[in-house]
Amino acid sequence: MILVTGAAGYVAGFTLQALQAAGKAAQVRGLIRNPAGAARVTRWGAMPVTGDVSDPASLRAAMAGVDVVIHLAAVNRDRGATTMEAVNAVGTRNVVEAARAAGVGRIINLVGLGADEKRPFPLAATQGRGVRAIMESGVPYTVLETSVIFGPGDEFINTLAGLARIPPVMVVPGDGRTRFQPIAAEDVAACLVRAMDLPQTVNARMQICGDEVLTLEEIIDAILEAMALKRAKVHVPAGLLRLPVGIMDAVLPRPPVTPSLLGMLGVDNTATDNKTGSVFGVTPRRLRDNLAFTRQMTFGRLVRRALGKSDARQG
Repeated sequence: MILVTGAAGYVAGFTLQALQAAGKAAQVRGLIRNPAGAARVTRWGAMPVTGDVSDPASLRAAMAGVDVVIHLAAVNRDRGATTMEAVNAVGTRNVVEAARAAGVGRIINLVGLGADEKRPFPLAATQGRGVRAIMESGVPYTVLETSVIFGPGDEFINTLAGLARIPPVMVVPGDGRTRFQPIAAEDVAACLVRAMDLPQTVNARMQICGDEVLTLEEIIDAILEAMALKRAKVHVPAGLLRLPVGIMDAVLPRPPVTPSLLGMLGVDNTATDNKTGSVFGVTPRRLRDNLAFTRQMTFGRLVRRALGKSDARQG
């Protein structure tokens, strides 16, 4: 029995699909906070269970009879009681304690590249505290770290695509030289599922990224090319963007850019020891060859997403 936390989330959708393709859907429970997410879980053959990583009692019930936990529940901003600390750090500790009590044989966790409680970025720091709880739990674990994840329905690439629809300029935060190693959501899901059967991933922390290292400006150029748009690029210092980004974060349900993300846009996000191919046997999709989905993104859709209204996710 496999429990997927954060089952209504973006990467979880691809993971549920991968589990279904592997013939494991009947053995999967998808943990959802809101019953409205049940249809998304059942769509891929899994059984939805209502619970919350911040509610230990609900986790104890969800963990009954579970052999493997694929822990994907995470948030990248604070909103009311749903904070990065409450979900990424404390919530992960709750998952660990419930898994240990239930005799779970493995926890597989996905975090951002370089998650570390000593880093000055709330997302990286809170995920780092969660990782430490997993690694110190005594439960066999696999921690996978990844750079930017792309694909239909993603936030990062689709946000840039939505902004690209606004003529005549394209704003580039900072100097545009920050480097990333994007990986397709399908490839992340494949690594998560394959980790269950690879003994070399037990009690290991591994990086999974694409094969290309691209600067932020190169990513933007690739998006503009895929969308057949011509825009004058304007570089804006990150410091000048903090106020408008802070305002958006305060008033919008799903702001296109969060303060945490803005801060991390100035820091390289690339692997030092990429295991996507060597361990997981996955040949990563290239970003430039897999951006057709950006053509579906409009500025209106970006606005609807920012306002928290439903939008098409991955197929």
